[in-house]
Amino acid sequence: MTFLSDLCGKNLQPTAFILLPFPWRHQSMLLQTVRTQRLMMLVLVLASSLLVADRADAQVVPPYGQFQPLNQYLTPGTAGHWAAIAGKGSGNWSQPVKIHLDGGGDVTVYHGRPIQEATHKSPAQLGVGVGHLYRLRVSNMPDLPGVEIYPTIEIVDRLHPPAGKKHDFPIPVYIDRDDIESAIKGNLVTRVVYIEQPQLAAPFALDESTRVRTLLPAQNVLAQADRYGRPAVIVRIGGRLPSVHGERPAFYGTGGIVSASRPNVQPPNTPAQPAELNSSVPQNGSTPE
Repeated sequence: MTFLSDLCGKNLQPTAFILLPFPWRHQSMLLQTVRTQRLMMLVLVLASSLLVADRADAQVVPPYGQFQPLNQYLTPGTAGHWAAIAGKGSGNWSQPVKIHLDGGGDVTVYHGRPIQEATHKSPAQLGVGVGHLYRLRVSNMPDLPGVEIYPTIEIVDRLHPPAGKKHDFPIPVYIDRDDIESAIKGNLVTRVVYIEQPQLAAPFALDESTRVRTLLPAQNVLAQADRYGRPAVIVRIGGRLPSVHGERPAFYGTGGIVSASRPNVQPPNTPAQPAELNSSVPQNGSTPE
């Protein structure tokens, strides 16, 4: 994808047209030649512009030459466990996320040990721990009465907002109607929410048609997200339901604590007092099934 700002950058060299005056007695002889030369010049300028556009597009998103050992098919919780080992989060940091349901509904998040649950109306903003995996329950959707799904969110990185502004910049997580319907049919939809690199960010506001990139199942979603920016949240939306005979605690996540998170409503220049999460990142490889 090539943007106008890329074509107008320093890589596009300006082309100047210089008209040389011809004597009147030679004008009739050279008229056809001048026209031919002008036509050739236009064709050459067009061809060179296309080459610059291709080159600019290649420079906007450089080739991904790194080895990415993680992919969407590994056991849920693996990427979060690696993020915890790498020190992406800390025990006293709660990363706000904001979960949006297409059409509205309730979002229940399971957390802690013993397992607790908290239900919020969509959009639901809450604080979660980096390195943890959380099981959600999506229910009471007006357009899908009686339907419940149990997606998971895996937190693999955090944001670094200005001091006192943490709760004003949650990571957005969207669960669209198409994803829900696909999960009802027995499919698994994997989304990776990533933080754009500033030099690769789109020069326009994103909407529903531009904020999602769809890849083939054979492609490594985490590698593509890492190519464009920094993966932050892995969302898995499938048809798995808890057994009527009960589930082991690992089904509901890795035991991370959930804290309250809401945008600051204090007047300007008033220091914010955000709630912090007092839990440690998972220290073992236990993951939900």
